[in-house]
Amino acid sequence: MSRTVTRDRFPQGTRIGDYLVDQELRSEGTGIVYLTQHVVLPRRAAVKVMHGEQGYQKQMAVQMLREACLVEALSHPGIPRVYECGVLPDRRPWTAYEYVDGEPLDQSIGEIPLPVADVVVMMRDVADILDHIHQRGIVHRHVTPTSIVRAPKRRFAVTLVQWGEACTLDAAESRVEPKDDVHELGRLAFRALTGAVASTGGSSTERYPGAPGEVASLIDQMMAEHRKRPTSAEVRDRARWLADTLEILPVAPARWTRESVAPETLPEGDDGGGGFSIRISGRTRTH
Repeated sequence: MSRTVTRDRFPQGTRIGDYLVDQELRSEGTGIVYLTQHVVLPRRAAVKVMHGEQGYQKQMAVQMLREACLVEALSHPGIPRVYECGVLPDRRPWTAYEYVDGEPLDQSIGEIPLPVADVVVMMRDVADILDHIHQRGIVHRHVTPTSIVRAPKRRFAVTLVQWGEACTLDAAESRVEPKDDVHELGRLAFRALTGAVASTGGSSTERYPGAPGEVASLIDQMMAEHRKRPTSAEVRDRARWLADTLEILPVAPARWTRESVAPETLPEGDDGGGGFSIRISGRTRTH
């Protein structure tokens, strides 16, 4: 490869360090991510290469290297590992990350709400990752449907990717706080639960009156003003309690109909008119 190369995209078969490009995965703020195969090891990796359309940019290169250092300092099964870093002949840095084979949340989230149980589990797992990084003084700053990958076959079923905007709380330019990540997760959970974008107004309960009150209340608190928001640890613990305690009957995601469930699962005396039954520690509530 010539030292003057500044191509922004590499075709299949291009070698980057000891990795061969298979396909392009996505474009991020600082670079393009490729699915690659190691030339010797039986390892696939997500290799991120700094953008090159405008040539070498020192500030962007520093940001990419900072990203790799931040991720390397973390140790959580929901955070991809850093394999190695390198520099292209034109001085652009690249980083090889653990490849997570799963489905980004943006492929399943939309106008059709997700099942309540799925939303609760997603909040629990993402909040667990956020608590890990917040305890280490790091804020992700990009908790979006594209940065959350669901991979059920992994030891931890959710992975948080796209760390290009992450920063430390002691950084001179940092004006963010850990609860900013909580707010982003709340907006994402609102959309997953209701199928509506949070900016359209209305609480989770108003948008989805059939949702369990505890779930809707938690999401609304996550989107509240800063001082009223729970921490990531509090979100994780409450979502964990909900996931472990709530027995949610198999109903349609957004509305209750008698046809949604088998007759034998209907609560005694239910006329199919609204809500569903939740069993909490031996007690039954109807929402």
